[in-house]
Amino acid sequence: MLDLVLSNISCSVEGAEGLVPADAHHPPLRARVLAAPAAPALPPAPRTVRRFHAADYDAVNTALASVDWDQHLSVDCIEAAGLEEVADEFVAEAGVTGVERRSAFVSVERIAAALAAGNALPALRWTEKMSHDLRNDDLPFTLHTVHALKLAREEGVVSAIEYARAHFPRHAARHEQQLQRAVCALAWCAPDAPPPPKQYEHLLNAKALGAEAAEMFITVACSLLNLSPCSALGGAVRAGCRVLPALHDMRAKMTQPRVRAAYTTADLPLEVDLGEDGGAHHSVFACPILRQQASEQNPPMRLLCGHVISRDALNKLAQGVKLKCPYCPMEQSPSEARQIYFS
Repeated sequence: MLDLVLSNISCSVEGAEGLVPADAHHPPLRARVLAAPAAPALPPAPRTVRRFHAADYDAVNTALASVDWDQHLSVDCIEAAGLEEVADEFVAEAGVTGVERRSAFVSVERIAAALAAGNALPALRWTEKMSHDLRNDDLPFTLHTVHALKLAREEGVVSAIEYARAHFPRHAARHEQQLQRAVCALAWCAPDAPPPPKQYEHLLNAKALGAEAAEMFITVACSLLNLSPCSALGGAVRAGCRVLPALHDMRAKMTQPRVRAAYTTADLPLEVDLGEDGGAHHSVFACPILRQQASEQNPPMRLLCGHVISRDALNKLAQGVKLKCPYCPMEQSPSEARQIYFS
């Protein structure tokens, strides 16, 4: 009742007869409250009419055709996964014409596929373009061996010997023993030749030799072109399969009451080794100085010497306009550090 009296609502209070015996401290009261007039009805919301049949589809098609979809669609990611046919279908369904396959990984995969099938000519043309970087590599000699043995099987030993005379001498100094085995293996490529000895079985197995050469080509080519020899998804799956047994064992141990009480963080208590061929897969960057994971507020920063620390560590190590790298004697200005973005 006091709320009604003190409020801004129009009301009046007067004494009244109670239905029960009156209390001296709580007499019965009658309150009159004037109700506010009803608010007028809101006007109906305007109705929006969209006439799709009147759209200018010619202008829409022109605008879509002017977009360089090869730069927007993740075709390179699909191609890097080895799904070249899926990438072609993706581009075709997008209605894009005249799209050139500029992905270096696609070229490497195509050359490797031809090499696995026994055709070393595309790989040899690629090595000629990259001859400056391959002058101390074993790949050119391996490709010449594959092609010479193919000539011996398809065109005869004479053609293979002529090819060997033209291309093998430049590799004689570094591959003397391998060259001798390859030349001797040509004798067993004749149609009426007896079964080869064991030391030549691998060279005369076209399928195995092609697969080995293709694997070597992918490794060398991806190293020179700064490409990953496998897709990011494939690498993540392989890394996950490697660490799954260790994570399972670790989970079983961390569920014990004593361990759970002593270790409360969300991180793993130790790193899991992926092996020599497991690759380097890091979902986060941990600062080697502060032992903290990087974030958007504390990103990794690359110093002029190449070492990487977090921004918080950089601010703590900086002394005015000078900063000495904690790993080498090089000094620089803190403003010269550059932020690193992980894709």
